[in-house]
Amino acid sequence: MASDIHKQVEDISALLTKKLGLRARTFQAQVHKARRFLPRALRRDLIYLAQAESLADNPKLHRMIDMPRLDAAHRNALAYLDRIDIKQRRWSAALGVAASIAFGLLITAVLVIVMLVQRGLV
Repeated sequence: MASDIHKQVEDISALLTKKLGLRARTFQAQVHKARRFLPRALRRDLIYLAQAESLADNPKLHRMIDMPRLDAAHRNALAYLDRIDIKQRRWSAALGVAASIAFGLLITAVLVIVMLVQRGLV
């Protein structure tokens, strides 16, 4: 049972690294870094997976793990992370940077024109 939990955590950890570029020493640290990229329900599922991983190695505490909830959390995380398109995320980020630069240039041009009009040079 503990190996199943560790296998599920490794699957999710690999997807977090591949799809979101999140690297950390432990799964809990990786989940903490991923918080702002994920919906609230998925964050809750990943936190449960991280807690279950820490309980999995202790035989007495292992009984506290709700396996149906753990399986559902694993399925939800896999479904969400599989839908993430890396190419689309990069394109959106590049487009956001280009839009910010264009907006800054537009504001600068407007301010220069307004200044020239106020001084009577245009």
